[in-house]
Amino acid sequence: MWQYFLKRILNTIIVLFGAVTLTFFFMHFTEGDPATIIALDKYGGQLISPEVIDRLASEEGLNRSIFVQYTGWLKLICTGDFGHSLRSGIPVLDEIRLCFPYTFALALISVFITAIVATPLGIYSAAYQNRFLDRITRFIASFQVSIPNFYLAIIFIFIFSVKLKLLPSFGCDNPTHFILPVMVLAVLQTGFTIRIVRSTAIEILESEYVQFAFARGLSMNRILFVHVLKNIFIPVLTFLSLQFLMAIEGSIIIETIFAWPGIGKLFQEAVFGRDFTMIQALVLFFAAIVCAINLLVDMLYIFINRSISFIE
Repeated sequence: MWQYFLKRILNTIIVLFGAVTLTFFFMHFTEGDPATIIALDKYGGQLISPEVIDRLASEEGLNRSIFVQYTGWLKLICTGDFGHSLRSGIPVLDEIRLCFPYTFALALISVFITAIVATPLGIYSAAYQNRFLDRITRFIASFQVSIPNFYLAIIFIFIFSVKLKLLPSFGCDNPTHFILPVMVLAVLQTGFTIRIVRSTAIEILESEYVQFAFARGLSMNRILFVHVLKNIFIPVLTFLSLQFLMAIEGSIIIETIFAWPGIGKLFQEAVFGRDFTMIQALVLFFAAIVCAINLLVDMLYIFINRSISFIE
């Protein structure tokens, strides 16, 4: 088992290195001079000149060869220094530490709501196949997964903020600001999760030991929420971990629409401002989160089901 986790850690290091390398070269091969874009963002079109651009490029090391910049970036990473934002001059780690809690809170709350709503709906839908409850649940799930997240966000803003004036549509000043972005994320996640729970529960309900439980006269609720729930926990946990990662990585659109001060909005601003240092740090950060969550889920498998064996 320990050899398995050591291999996973080694693979994680390789993945992080590859993510950083590809991002670095892809960003530098895109069109446009980064020094000019940063100068425009800092000083405006009327205040920049070739001298200002050259000075900015020299200060940020953008006039050096791409391989010198790359090796310098790797050395900084090894020392734990991810550099300063080219746009704001603030250390990128400070900006990430400031923004990430907002994104993490959105993802965690939305996944929690998804789990407590989608799990019982999916299980009951599987238990009563092709009946009224199953048909309604499948229709709702299909409707949920077919709506783009940006469109759903706009609809919610129009209904709850513009028409009913019940909820704020932007910012993060108090707990009510969480409601709309969490609703958007949870609605989309719930549809997919119901489908996964339902299909997994159907397979388990058709198994021999569940049929034997029915023959013994056990109640439906006991069978569903003791025997079935226990065995669907691992695939559902895997899917919910993916939903959590998707909520973090795919938060760019949602956070932009709701003006949410999270990682997604920070990433969007860095891309439009050609802030190479921030983009590289965020890509590395996202890759590290993906690897960490996957490793954590693998470790949870052991505690949930100790009969699981790992190929070493």
